[in-house]
Parts: sequence; structure tokens; C-alpha cells
Amino acid sequence: MNSKDLTNMFFEKYSGEEILKCIQCGTCSASCPLADSMDYGPRQLFALIREGFIEEALSANTMWLCVSCYNCVVKCPRDISITDHMYSLKKIALKQKLTNRKAKMPLLYKSFSDPLIRFGRISDIFIMPRYSVFHPLDIIKNSFLAIKLAVRKRLEFKINPVSDIERFKKVMAKAEEMEKRL
Repeated sequence: MNSKDLTNMFFEKYSGEEILKCIQCGTCSASCPLADSMDYGPRQLFALIREGFIEEALSANTMWLCVSCYNCVVKCPRDISITDHMYSLKKIALKQKLTNRKAKMPLLYKSFSDPLIRFGRISDIFIMPRYSVFHPLDIIKNSFLAIKLAVRKRLEFKINPVSDIERFKKVMAKAEEMEKRL
């Protein structure tokens, strides 16, 4: 998919046209606790997209570092749903395979979202093995923390789906169907 199609997808399917209201004041970037670690702050990311550099924006680490604290949304003078747009950009980047293969956050995001979709909950036992295949050193580094959590019974060793998983799956299927129609 070319840049123009990606931009249109973001604007039309994910209500990205809202970023056209951005006045580039920088309040979002200034209020973001991780802006210093991002390739581009939210303000810069939106400027890239508006100027047609969406592939560069989708390849950045910005949306992957968003911790959904909503500081940017609360402080935005134009009431732009910045955090929601970060989620939309993650979806597009994953769908179009525009993530950096060495980046940890896209894999971690998938490791969290897949069990959520499948079981209605996030499960430690489902996340850890999937992530560790690609980042075994991280698992070794965090093994002492895992042991402490297990001792305190704060680590799940079995998957506990939501009580009415079939109904949950119907809701997820309906949401996916609605998203395809957009």
C-alpha cells in the first residue's frame, strides 16, 4: 500500500482527520512522560502524517511508547484524541508490517492483545513464552522478578478466560465486522 492510501486509511477508517485540527502547540509532547524516548513526539508525528510521510511515522517508535496515560488528551487545547490515534497507528503499522523487526514493543503489544482477543483477558502464561522466543535475554534478565512474583502468587500459570467467553467472542467479532465496514 502506498503512502497516499495509508494516509487515506488513517484519515477515513480511523478518524485521523481529527489531527488536522492540531495547531502544533506541542502541549501533547510536553505532557508526555516518554516523549524524550520517542523518535518523534506526538506533535511531530502528526506533522509527518499531515505532510504525507505516514510510512516514516508508522516506522517510528512513538505510538509503541505511548503508555495511555491520557495526559496529552487532557491538556490538548483542541480536544484531539491523541491516545486513540496512537492505537490506530499501531493497528495500521502491524497490518502493513511497517514495524521495525528488532523493536520489542510491537511484539509485546501483539503478545498482550492476542490473548485479550482470544480469552477476554491478558494472561502471563500466554505472553511470556511468545515474547521470550524473540527476546530470550529479556526473560533471563527478568527471571528473578518472575520468581518473586510467583512466590507472592502474583504470576498466573493458567489461562482464565472471561466467564462467558462465547458472548465475548461475539462482541469482538461484531467490533471487527464494524471496523471492516468503515
